[in-house]
This record gives sequence, structure tokens and C-alpha cells, in this order.
Amino acid sequence: MMNKLRTLFHPIFVFIGVQIAWIILMGIWINWYIQNRRDFEEFAKSIKPELFDADLNWVILLEGCFLMIVILGGVLLIFVFWGKQARLNRLQSNFVSSVSHELKSPLASIQLYLETMKLQNVSPEEIKEFVEIMLTDTERLSSLIDNILEASGADPKGLKLHFQSVPLKPFLDEVMDGHQRRFAEKRIQVHLDVQDCPPLYLDKRAMKMVFNNLIGNALRYSPEGSVFTVRVRKNGKFCHIDFIDSGIGLSEKDCKKVFGKFYRVQNKETQNIEGAGLGLYLTREIVNHHKGKIKATSEGQGKGSTFTVSLPMNGAHLQSKNEI
Repeated sequence: MMNKLRTLFHPIFVFIGVQIAWIILMGIWINWYIQNRRDFEEFAKSIKPELFDADLNWVILLEGCFLMIVILGGVLLIFVFWGKQARLNRLQSNFVSSVSHELKSPLASIQLYLETMKLQNVSPEEIKEFVEIMLTDTERLSSLIDNILEASGADPKGLKLHFQSVPLKPFLDEVMDGHQRRFAEKRIQVHLDVQDCPPLYLDKRAMKMVFNNLIGNALRYSPEGSVFTVRVRKNGKFCHIDFIDSGIGLSEKDCKKVFGKFYRVQNKETQNIEGAGLGLYLTREIVNHHKGKIKATSEGQGKGSTFTVSLPMNGAHLQSKNEI
């Protein structure tokens, strides 16, 4: 019973009810006005015809209708802004919850290994392994903090990039090497397929963040023993870099929304997966500042995803954006 009442008083139903009430009220008012106008017309003609001014009466009716429409429009605007604010509050709440988990998890891991090294006799081999794990956790924390700091800027166009000529194959090798331990932990088969591609003009720090975010997403959403492929291909004036995973996949709706700020795919498969909903948002902003494009494609849930970064070659990003 309570659930039915909550559904009945949902803001959408309340909004529809208010609009219907206004329309009914407007219809009753117009009907009352026309009926009284007829009575007044008959009375005026029986006494003094010049007392009846038809034009003025219709002007008053139109003014009333116009004011009613303005009120209806105002109610609609209030509802739209309320909906946006409610969505923003929900996204921020999810963001705080996700970031809290993201911060606690690596910190708890680092604390555990440090206490183990302090309280127990640990062999040099185990110390080396512990240090590598703690370094991975600190890199994860650093990446999260970088994402938050970059996304917190009031103006995304304020990103300051320093372009330089970067050979793509060595750069990708360097980025992939940083994830080897995580690939090994999940027994993921990695394939790097790179065609001959001229050096690209990039901001190395920013583009490394892009590649790390895309690889990190593939690691999070792919099962153990799956295949991950990075493929580089040329097409006209652009170099396309595909990040192809065998993970949970995306729906058509999520492919369009996944680059939104704080947006996270919501289903039973993603409930316990780490993430703050900022990585892909920042990825899109950085790629846009390189005068490039990024898109997500998937054949459906459970069929993996492909994120394609398209970057201009031959310094085209330093020219007009009209060709992109």
C-alpha cells in the first residue's frame, strides 16, 4: 500500500496532475467567461447597445489565456530545474560514496603490508613483493587524485597542454608496461597491434592519463583470463587507437552517456566494481583538447566494449578544428 502511495506521489505524476488541473481550471474559466459574456451582451443590448464592446471583451479573454499559458510554462521550468538538481544531487552522492571506497581500499592495503613488515619477520623476496603491491596502490591513489583535481576545474578549457612530437609505439609500450602486474594478476592476454604511424603531437602527461583510464576500465570490467587488445590504425588524416576488451559490455544508452561527469553504468554486474565516474569524462575532455574524438561501441551486454581514440596526424590538431 505504501509503495503504491509513493508511486502515486512521484514528482512526475504530481507534475502531470498539476498540469491537468490547470487545464481543467482554464477550461472552466473560459466557459464561465463566455456564458457570462452572453448574458451581459443580452442585458447591455436591452438597455444601451453602445455599452457592449466586443473587441475589449475578447482582449480580456486572450490576456487571461496568455497568463494561464505563462503559469503553465513556469511550472514546467520549475519541474525541469528540479529534475536536474535532483539528478545532480544523486550523482554527487554516488561520487562521494565511490571516492570514499576508492581511497579506503588502497590505504587499507598499504597499512596491512606495512604492519606485516613491522610485526613479522619477512623475507627479502616477500618485502620486494609487498613494496610492488604498495607502489601499485599508491599509483592508483595518485591517479584518482589527479582525476579529481583535473575534473574540479570550473572551466574544462583551462587544461594547459604542452605538445611535443611523440612516437606512438614506444609510448604505448611504456604505458602498457605500467599495467603488466595487473594483467598478470587477472591472467589477461594482451595483444598490441600497431601499424606504422608517424609521430603524433601530444601532451604526454595528459595522453598517458587517457590511456591509463581506458586500460584501467578494461581491467576493472573484464573477467579473469579474458583478452585485451590495443590496435592502432590509420585512416586519412587520423590515427585511430582502439582499446578492445572482452568485458561486461555496454548498452546502446550507456555508450552515449558513459563519458558524462560522475556517470557510472548501473547494473548488478557493476555494483562492487571500483570507480568514481570521472575517468572517462576527463578522457573525453583531454582528447577534445587534442582536436580528436573518442567513442564507445559495444555489441551489447556481455560482449565486450571498444573505446576508440582518434587523433590527428601531421600536427593537424594545431590547425583549424573545421576538418575534424
